[in-house]
Amino acid sequence: MASPVLTRPATAPTSSPSAHVARVGEPANPRDMRTRLAAARSEEQVRRRSRWSVALKALLGVGLTGVLIVWALPRAVGASWSQIGETVTAVQPWQLGLLAALWLLGLAVHTLALSAAMPGLSHRRSFLLNITGSFVSNLLPLGGAAGTVANYSMARSWGFGPVAFARWALVTNVWDTLVKLALPVIAITWLSTTTLHNDALGTVAIISVIALVLMVIGVAALFLSDRVARGLARVVARAARVIRRPSDSVTWQHRAVEMRCDTAELVAQGWGRLTVGKVAYAALQAVLLWTCLWVVGLHVSPAVVFAAFAVQNVLTLFVITPGAAGFVEVGMAGVLVALGAPAAGAAAAILLYRGFVFLMEIPVGGALMGLWVARRPADVAAAA
Repeated sequence: MASPVLTRPATAPTSSPSAHVARVGEPANPRDMRTRLAAARSEEQVRRRSRWSVALKALLGVGLTGVLIVWALPRAVGASWSQIGETVTAVQPWQLGLLAALWLLGLAVHTLALSAAMPGLSHRRSFLLNITGSFVSNLLPLGGAAGTVANYSMARSWGFGPVAFARWALVTNVWDTLVKLALPVIAITWLSTTTLHNDALGTVAIISVIALVLMVIGVAALFLSDRVARGLARVVARAARVIRRPSDSVTWQHRAVEMRCDTAELVAQGWGRLTVGKVAYAALQAVLLWTCLWVVGLHVSPAVVFAAFAVQNVLTLFVITPGAAGFVEVGMAGVLVALGAPAAGAAAAILLYRGFVFLMEIPVGGALMGLWVARRPADVAAAA
């Protein structure tokens, strides 16, 4: 009997190490190479256009600011630059030191509100977020978004997630806007108790009241209504599809409701610190403005000082130029002169005031951001 013929079962070919190496070493598909090169060129072109766009915006913003301050400010108040310059240069070094101390005190008090909006955030880090965000946003028209991106990089390096940061940005900006809209109403009410009156400020107050009421209604709906949160999530999901970033609308709605609940809980627990911090910060800035008027030799009533301060806060909501620079100086000085302040002194005091609350934030914030970048861990820098 013939012995059966044994055959090896058919198996899938195995790849030897040498064969694998050979395949890895094979030249890439030319079509894939062209696709990758085209994608790389496209990304580089987008980056280049973005850099040019940022540079152009900064140049236009600085140019418009220069025109408004150099040309429009003296004409708005009716004083020459020689008169304004003489008043500014008469300020003593110890007086500048006093102004700097008030400015820093205001920034320190503001951390009470900033830390309340993100549990676990220290006052020192709150100060750093505030000053570095201002450094970025004060350089560009509509620079608030760029400042927020810089703040997010910092918060992420400290271990805070995107939801916690988004909640922080939402709550602090809402409280900030509510305070700014309330100030003109207080100012016009205060002026009505005196013999002074200003029609332009009255118009600003009426607009602010309308905006304040609408914002309060909108914020209440946002913090209390799941339906509103879902509606906003659907809008965001549609916008994402328009810019070719597909997203799951149901997931977005679920996350929006979760964030609404978390934000409502945060506000319920921290509204006191948020309000005290924001109001105290605004009060110290008003004191800084009054002190600037005092060091240039003007004795202006508190109601007039507060009216000019209220105008500044409303104008900063319209950031056509970096920090609304130019518009704010002209508007504040114009209100002071209209309410009886001497022209040269009013312009000089406003330039001193804005030199601290706007201009000084750029070098100080830039230096602190440079230190943070130099000291942050290498793995965090790579992830950013």
